[in-house]
Amino acid sequence: MTETIAVGRAQWLGHRWRRHGLNGRTNGGALDDLLLLGLQDGRFGGAAYSLRQRTERIGSTPLGRAIAPAGPLVSWWSMRGAPHAHRLAQLDVVRDALAPRPSDEDGAAQAGAVAEVAAALRAVVTRPMPKAEVSTAVTARVSRALVRWCERCEAEHVPDGLFRAAGCQAQIVLGPEANRATMLYPTPDHPAVGVRQPRLALLRAFFRVNGPTTRPLFRDWLGVGADEPWRAVASTLVRVRVDDRKCDLPESMLDEVRGAPPPEGVLLVPPGDPYLRQADRSLLVPDRARREQVWRALSAPGAVLVDGEVVGVWRYRRAQHRMAVRFFEALPRGRREEMERNAQWLTGDERLRFEFDGVG
Repeated sequence: MTETIAVGRAQWLGHRWRRHGLNGRTNGGALDDLLLLGLQDGRFGGAAYSLRQRTERIGSTPLGRAIAPAGPLVSWWSMRGAPHAHRLAQLDVVRDALAPRPSDEDGAAQAGAVAEVAAALRAVVTRPMPKAEVSTAVTARVSRALVRWCERCEAEHVPDGLFRAAGCQAQIVLGPEANRATMLYPTPDHPAVGVRQPRLALLRAFFRVNGPTTRPLFRDWLGVGADEPWRAVASTLVRVRVDDRKCDLPESMLDEVRGAPPPEGVLLVPPGDPYLRQADRSLLVPDRARREQVWRALSAPGAVLVDGEVVGVWRYRRAQHRMAVRFFEALPRGRREEMERNAQWLTGDERLRFEFDGVG
């Protein structure tokens, strides 16, 4: 029987804290793995907030201008069809990793549908265009078998999941909203940088960033077939136990993870931040009632992190200069003051007011 090696939860947290770039703002290669995996974007601060907790600039570009249709970072539909920020130079690797294959669960029919819609998107999006206008034009170009009636829109169009998967393959990027409309931009000029086994490249980065993990967790995060890359590394993995969770880890990383120092610091991260999204939820937040508050299906809040632990949730209302914070446990005065300073840094709001709930 294969030996199961114990790894302390504190070391698991410490490894992730450092590899997720939360142990001090940095610039350079430390962000490469995170940006290959992508930082989930959205209206609630999204990738901009995740980046702000990790770095002050991307190369020579200040963060305020870093995510743009021409790069150096672009937001596009990648992992699970959600918008993520990636380096411009990583577009081809991510596209190829997420390209549907006949061997995937959805099979050849899905691969063909994505290819057809992607071709239509490339033909239509030759300039910045509202998503609704693009959807209408694409629907007119594709076969009727790919079109569905949408009750919400009260119109026929290509289903949004298929539209986004095709947008990834067409490398259509997202730009600033115009009149509250999502704006789509054609593929920006970028280096043609690919790798031979792109899904394997993502898996290796996933291990480097997250340490011990499981195949189901990686599959859930990636959103497409994970069996092939997992088989490619299977002989290099060892079975480890973090608390009562059995995970896998490349043997070459074992000493690094077991020697990781405990995490230190107080930070606020947005919903969808990779520190929350790429983890075993029940291991990161053991209490079920707390998990239900952190990972809400709709309108999820951000998380308050203290020394690697999720100790509360937050919501920011910019128009009201207000941040509502709910703590799960009491915080010493000094740590609460750290949280307030970090919130002001994160939002850049000099008039920020706090409303506290819970036991903090």
